[in-house]
This record gives sequence, structure tokens and C-alpha cells, in this order.
Amino acid sequence: MKSIRHIITILTSLLLLLGVPFYIVFFSNADNGLDAISGASMVIDQPSGAYVVWINSGKHTNIDNLNTWKSFFSGEEIGFLFEDISCTVAGTDTAGLEIAKSFQSRLPENQMTLRTEDVTLMLSKAVDGRFDIILMSKEFYDGCHAGNLYDKEYMTGIFSEGK
Repeated sequence: MKSIRHIITILTSLLLLLGVPFYIVFFSNADNGLDAISGASMVIDQPSGAYVVWINSGKHTNIDNLNTWKSFFSGEEIGFLFEDISCTVAGTDTAGLEIAKSFQSRLPENQMTLRTEDVTLMLSKAVDGRFDIILMSKEFYDGCHAGNLYDKEYMTGIFSEGK
């Protein structure tokens, strides 16, 4: 009888030691709502409106990849591209943020990281060439007088008049 009680005690201890953490991890992942249906990415329609995209051609030295990104940000469909990008948008530019999220939704997961920054910091990084992609709505571009960035040799600008 003592041996049966000992085996039951050992099995109960193992169940608590190994089973409870597994149970917590399994059901915490099941409760967060991400599954194959709700976790799938959905393409967000591009909002209407004009926007400006600056691409740092100093960081995108492969001319084919640079042309593919130009096509992508011009609104064309592209094939798969094995290059990740980081897009910076001014935190106060809500229209630019919507457009950037639309572009992000058209790419595979995690291929485009999206960052918001203060406009002054973003423009100072642009002047020094410390950026990958900068996206602004046309209204915001006109308001912060960012046209002086166009004369930098590493800047490739895409101007879209929108829909």
C-alpha cells in the first residue's frame, strides 16, 4: 500500500510540475485570439490622397531592388523581393501613417517595419542619410517644407498624386 501511495504522489508531483506550465502556455496562446483565420494578414486598401516617398539609394545599392521598390511605392504590383525595409513616418502625419500601413499590408509579414518619429528628428536623419524609407502625405510634405531634401544624391523621390 505504501508503494502505491508513493507512486501516486510521484505522478501527482510530475503532473503538477510539468502539466501546469504546459497548460498555462497552451491556453494562454489559445485565448489571445490569433488563429489561422483571424491572424491572417489582410490587404488594406490604399487611402486616396497624394503622398511622397523618399528611398535612400545609398542603402539600396542593387539597382534592380531599387527599381522594384520604386514600382511598389508607385502603386504597382511586384513579385517577391528578398529585402527588408524600414519605413519612417512622422508621428503627427495620420494620412501618411494610413498610407504606410496600406503598403505594409501588401508585403509579406515583417518585410516592412513601420516606425513613427518626431518630424524634426525624421528630417534631420533624412539630411544625414540615416534612413531607409520615409513616407509623408503630400499635405504634410508641403507643410514641413521637405522639398530641400530632393537635391541630396542618395535621395530617390516618388511623388504620387493619389486617386
